[in-house]
Amino acid sequence: MHSQRLGPSPDPCLQQPFSPLRFGVLAALLITALPIGATLLFVLADWHYGVQLASLVIDTAAVALYTFSRNRGGNQPFMLCCPAVRSELPRLLRRHVGFLAALFILQTTALELRPHLPAYWVTASGRDESPFVISLGILCVCLALGQILSNRAVLERAHLEFGLPENVRATRVQDS
Repeated sequence: MHSQRLGPSPDPCLQQPFSPLRFGVLAALLITALPIGATLLFVLADWHYGVQLASLVIDTAAVALYTFSRNRGGNQPFMLCCPAVRSELPRLLRRHVGFLAALFILQTTALELRPHLPAYWVTASGRDESPFVISLGILCVCLALGQILSNRAVLERAHLEFGLPENVRATRVQDS
């Protein structure tokens, strides 16, 4: 006998208190990718595209950590084993490649413009970084935050769709 779901199904990410897969991936990113990215930033600083390459590593680790973690403020965690999350992973990866390209272009353009800026913009004063470095850092963080917030919106929407009965999901797909 075929049973039809009457209400939304429970959210798998909220039903499962702990995911070993998610813990392993996020711990590996925290323990390896962030320190390696920071080290690369210093080692490759004088190389052509070195800063950009190190930033890609740091950005990837930070975006993954903050996209899937609960964080502060009661944000929902997203489990990698959840069917709603798994269905969106290819989309998130494609989006991430686009954000990495934007980050690379932003940094490359800024570093190309740097020699043409006034001296006070590129000169550090005392222990403070130069306005150029601070501005570039703020722009990079804003780009990463934009990706994290939009990724979380994609995953939240996927969870809403996951909990709907099949006939309602099909209607929503046709409407869009």
